[in-house]
Amino acid sequence: MSWLEAVWAAEIHRETYIAILDSWIPHGKRGDFAKKVGIRREYLSYLCALDHPAEEKYPIRRLPSSQLAEKIATALPAPPEVRYSLLENMHLAHIHMAQAYYHMRGETSQPEVRKNLSDLEKMHREATFGDNPQHVKRAYRVVRDASVSLLQHLSPEIYPISYARVCLYLHDAQNILDRADDALRFAKLARLILENEDVSEPAFSNEQIDDLLINAIRCEAVAYHNLGLDKQTPPIFAKVEATSAYQRMKAIWEPFIGRDMLNTMSLVPRYSIREAQKIAHKIISINEHRNDGLSLLMARESWARCLVQQGKLQQAERIFIEENERLHLLPQAGFLHRALLFKTGAQIAWEMKDLDLWKERIREALSLMDRSGLSHQLRLAREAYGAALDSILDDLNPR
Repeated sequence: MSWLEAVWAAEIHRETYIAILDSWIPHGKRGDFAKKVGIRREYLSYLCALDHPAEEKYPIRRLPSSQLAEKIATALPAPPEVRYSLLENMHLAHIHMAQAYYHMRGETSQPEVRKNLSDLEKMHREATFGDNPQHVKRAYRVVRDASVSLLQHLSPEIYPISYARVCLYLHDAQNILDRADDALRFAKLARLILENEDVSEPAFSNEQIDDLLINAIRCEAVAYHNLGLDKQTPPIFAKVEATSAYQRMKAIWEPFIGRDMLNTMSLVPRYSIREAQKIAHKIISINEHRNDGLSLLMARESWARCLVQQGKLQQAERIFIEENERLHLLPQAGFLHRALLFKTGAQIAWEMKDLDLWKERIREALSLMDRSGLSHQLRLAREAYGAALDSILDDLNPR
């Protein structure tokens, strides 16, 4: 079993033992159960956490020791075969995480590092573009945990570019899992490494290093955006555009940076709608010329949010309808891409005070977010609509 397969297997066993505990211990009884086992209620929550960071700095995601697993299984008010299953899955989660850890300890050669990066890239692609929601939900957590594990065994002095690349994978996963604070830290770390003029690594070309640098600076802005600190992003975008790498590869990066700017503008009062329109038309034209359907979808979705912010609801509604009709032509669109479109469609309907249309669109958005583990987007939806979502969320997750 490879390093990444071990992390994946550990996640499956963790999901399984948590499901068993959720099934047999009602939420209101968890305090009593924890007391019976001899642990705090909070510690039981740590044992059942899926989406907390797996780093020592955040001691809130735990696997039970063998002794504690025995106590929990013994105390579980379930048939013997279920208690055995609980114990087995707890043990296997430990075993596979240990396999992943010790597998990494001896791997320091360049070919092995490249193999691990390739495996991580495939997992990241599954999370971003996968069509199985359960696999996507798990893949985000595996990318997070595997990235943390790999960083612990990579020397930033020997493998600086590989280290920075893993930081950016971790950044992406943590943004999705609603830990933009952690995402910001790793984006800044990657940027610190890549802005060193002397940085190099035999496996990476200068062009690849330039790409990673632009992406690291951009990722810092994305993290600030997800933290709700959009006023801090304009200087970062200016820094991207000022790099020689961006000037050499402007045709490639302009649509991405332009969309990031639109995302910021949609949340910042008193921006220039003319400037936003200029950016939107430019990047939409580029994506149309390239026949890049997915990038076109995301650019127009960002522009629609700017239009909503300016009260231009009919224009925004036309964009939503057109892009929704094109979705079946974009099999590469992942759960995040679709959820963002329907979230914007719901926002348009809400502002138009069309409650039935809002319910239809927000239900689709919430379903996509819930099934694929888009924790950050789920929180934003709850903050935007509050109690209005309660009945829809209850339908999606019946007790």
